[in-house]
Amino acid sequence: MASFAETFSNQWFSATFVWTDGLLAHIDLSGEIKPATPPKSPFGSALERIVTRYDLLDADHWPDLPLDRRSLGEFSWMVLENLRMHAPRGTFTTYGRLAALSGSPRAARAVGGVMARNPWPLLYPCHRVLAGNLGLGGFGPGLALKRTLLTLEKTALPA
Repeated sequence: MASFAETFSNQWFSATFVWTDGLLAHIDLSGEIKPATPPKSPFGSALERIVTRYDLLDADHWPDLPLDRRSLGEFSWMVLENLRMHAPRGTFTTYGRLAALSGSPRAARAVGGVMARNPWPLLYPCHRVLAGNLGLGGFGPGLALKRTLLTLEKTALPA
């Protein structure tokens, strides 16, 4: 298996894109600023621009990335796709709303599990999913980074 990683950083976070056999296996998102690497993948220059200028973007403009979906079940993929389609930059949704959009309105906890295992944060913006009471809920890289991302995206959070 040919595997490599490329890391891009800004003043708020680092994103390491891990590639295996030409597919994006996962993104490691961290509030710890890691040293950036030169772009290595065919998508590296575009990904570098997105990460380094994250605070200046007014919409999500991701390239059509080849994803390694082998570890995702049908429900997980449906949830991630609904998240991407229904929670654009500057907005948020809840675990319950995302469950309903995915055809399982009583599966908010299952949606939380999908978000916890999301291999591609930022691309599938799990930081835009809030708890049913509109609290931040959880976020693997930390709630401080979740709040930072939502602030950078100019998301109006409930008081």
